[in-house]
Amino acid sequence: MKEFATKLEKLAEQLLDLLCENLGLEQGYLKKCFNGTKGPTFGTKVANYPPCPKPQLIKGLRAHTDAGGIILLFQDDKVSGLQLLKDAQWIDVPPMPHSIVVNIGDQLEVITNGKYKSVEHRVIGQTNGNRMSIASFYNPGSDAISKFQAKEPRFEAMKAIEEFLI
Repeated sequence: MKEFATKLEKLAEQLLDLLCENLGLEQGYLKKCFNGTKGPTFGTKVANYPPCPKPQLIKGLRAHTDAGGIILLFQDDKVSGLQLLKDAQWIDVPPMPHSIVVNIGDQLEVITNGKYKSVEHRVIGQTNGNRMSIASFYNPGSDAISKFQAKEPRFEAMKAIEEFLI
């Protein structure tokens, strides 16, 4: 598991460098934002969603965005349930064998000034089987300068800074 986590952390850092390239930033810039003095916080959560005979009666995993940086999700390759919100509609994310779903968290949305968006998502109950997922979270370290509270006030602050600089 330790080797698995180390490889996923390196993958998250490679994805951060691709984001830097796309944003015209020097490689490693986003990683530095997340590091602080102790390095980033990296963790993995395994979830099990048992089958539900009446899924319309439960909420499943409530709709939310992830607070952190990059989330790497291995979802079940047979049982669906993950949905994302797009244009006010819930869209199913079908099971995709041998793939990783990459999700952007609130911290990256703020650091990139909204160029990359955190996505609201949820998990709904299913009748057709047991759903498993493994989510790994690459988040700012405990003393990183990119650690924030609610994202809406941060956007207002960034807009004020941009207006000041112009």
